[in-house]
Amino acid sequence: MISFDEAYRIALGSARVLGEEAVALSEAAGRVLAQDVTADAPMPPYDKAMVDGYACRRADLGGPLRVVETIAAGYAPKKTIGPGECAKIMTGAMLPSGTDCVFLVELSEAAADGAVRFTGTATDDNIALRGRDYRRGEALIARGARIHPPEIAVMASVGCVRPQVYRRPRVAVLATGDELVEANQTPDAWHIRNSNGPQVCAQVARMAIAPQYIGIAKDNAESVGECLSLAVAQSDVVLISGGVSMGDFDLVPGGLRERGFEILFDRVAIQPGKPTTFAVGEGRCCFGLPGNPVSSFVIFELLVRPFLYALMGHAYRPLCVRMPAGDVFTRKSGTRRAWVPVTLGADGTVRRTGYHGSSHISALCGAEGLIAFDEGVMQIPAGTLVDVRLIRD
Repeated sequence: MISFDEAYRIALGSARVLGEEAVALSEAAGRVLAQDVTADAPMPPYDKAMVDGYACRRADLGGPLRVVETIAAGYAPKKTIGPGECAKIMTGAMLPSGTDCVFLVELSEAAADGAVRFTGTATDDNIALRGRDYRRGEALIARGARIHPPEIAVMASVGCVRPQVYRRPRVAVLATGDELVEANQTPDAWHIRNSNGPQVCAQVARMAIAPQYIGIAKDNAESVGECLSLAVAQSDVVLISGGVSMGDFDLVPGGLRERGFEILFDRVAIQPGKPTTFAVGEGRCCFGLPGNPVSSFVIFELLVRPFLYALMGHAYRPLCVRMPAGDVFTRKSGTRRAWVPVTLGADGTVRRTGYHGSSHISALCGAEGLIAFDEGVMQIPAGTLVDVRLIRD
């Protein structure tokens, strides 16, 4: 059995970026950039008004101002503003030459002969200068960044309409066990519905990767072998739940070896998730996830998600917050690092979920994060600041 840190190092050290491709901007959300995105022009591209109001010379604010034109956003000013003059201007419009401030329309009043007068005592410039946000050629998004809606907006603003992204891995998902039936079936008294398959598929899909669900392998060498062969043939990564422990019908390790895989580890000092297996072979990788659904979920979040992102050129870092424990957290054994699902209380503390073991999948439904017991730690007193790894990002 190896430590989780060592398992993480081995798995991530085996990840190789799979290649690149160009995609339409409309299909880029959730992908990972394989290029730096730079500005093709300054932003804003001109000095622009930040409010609806009147553009003038600050030196003229004390007297009446003759309105010489009205400037809407999307149109170029036609006149230069001279002494005693102003232009009525809309938010986002180009500032006319000769002006150095814009005062709010709310701080204006009509004067004689159609002129206006500033009624305030002082005003900000209310001008966004050309290039204030970024300059031409400035790096805006770095290679390896995940693409979220703000990145989509930035790429659109600089005309990056077919970004170069890293290829997504082909991921096959397989469950094992004679006790399993599919979710749309009515189980007999000795059966349970397969929850790991849909759960792992959903975790993969949340990464903007389309999983290939293989189905359920029965607990015999022939069925496991056939399903493994099918999964390996159409994937870069195989995710198998169950069949990797020490029972008489845990046949996955043997099936992997028969197909040329080398098992790099098969026991990890973590709870839940001890019987986690990782194997490599012929340019493909396989994770054997524990059969209990909480174990499967946790190992995916801690190990598989960072691995899949590494294949896409992204160094994944989970969202974490530090909060005080609102309850006393205890456990019965301190031989392994343990992860426990928690909720975030309205009082700003971390609370229990009623979790009572790795088969208790419903405890994750209300959970918003995971906290860790380090090896040897048996209790986390109330009030202790703990790092919460968020699982709803």
